[in-house]
Amino acid sequence: MGFSLIGTLIAIIIFAPNFLAVKFPPRNAPVDSKDAGIVFTILERIGQVGCIILLVISKDNFQNLSINVWAVLMLFCIIVYYFLWIRYVLKGHDYSLLWKPLIFIPIPMAIFPVCAFGFAAILGKSIWLGIGVAFLSIGHFVNSWHSYKYLKSS
Repeated sequence: MGFSLIGTLIAIIIFAPNFLAVKFPPRNAPVDSKDAGIVFTILERIGQVGCIILLVISKDNFQNLSINVWAVLMLFCIIVYYFLWIRYVLKGHDYSLLWKPLIFIPIPMAIFPVCAFGFAAILGKSIWLGIGVAFLSIGHFVNSWHSYKYLKSS
């Protein structure tokens, strides 16, 4: 354990596009929209914080990296995630774009960053990061699915 520049960069690269929501807040967001419940929100927050902290202190896990299938899959997920954020900004940052399916993939803006973290866990051979990703995935997928279904029904 110890500070990992590579882990920190991975965390920053995955989370950075989220700041676009500050610069370009969603338009047409329903005022009565709620998350799936406090349990899922807590799981999501624990997962988010856990993934960041574990990547930052993962020196041993990311010292001797090589380009392999896990690195390529992580990079692919990050590229798709950035594309989705570009779509969101260029199409007027409507709230519905945060949940709009990508081809046949529902809630892609939840799936791709979580998968990127998951591939980072495999790449770094980190069971602890994998556990953080599990918390994040449960909370983020359920909350995102809940928002997607709410939007679809209204």
